[in-house]
Amino acid sequence: MSLTGKATESGAAAFISNVTPTTLVTNAQGANLVLRIEKLLIVNIDAAAAVTLELYKVPSGGSISGDDFKITKGYSVKASNGVTGVEDIREVAGMILENGDSLRALAGTASKLKFDLSYWAES
Repeated sequence: MSLTGKATESGAAAFISNVTPTTLVTNAQGANLVLRIEKLLIVNIDAAAAVTLELYKVPSGGSISGDDFKITKGYSVKASNGVTGVEDIREVAGMILENGDSLRALAGTASKLKFDLSYWAES
């Protein structure tokens, strides 16, 4: 058994989509790993307005339809005000992703939310 710390984040010009859910991490089918989410930080770059966030844990072969697989609904990420605006999404801490499962996010407003995700991969 091996345990490896990993991290991923939105790129410099990449944001969580407000049209199609953005895949934050997927446990690749056949990878023979179990992923455990450690921490998810969401950053709102809008200085004036809060932005809503919806998170989904989608099982292998599943697709998002309505409230299926929804973890958060209408979660409000505060405006940045130049300093704050980072939210620690505790609802996903400790979440397990089996083969083919993914964690996806949908923003309420375009080009406002970014993410930083850390997790453990166990083989």
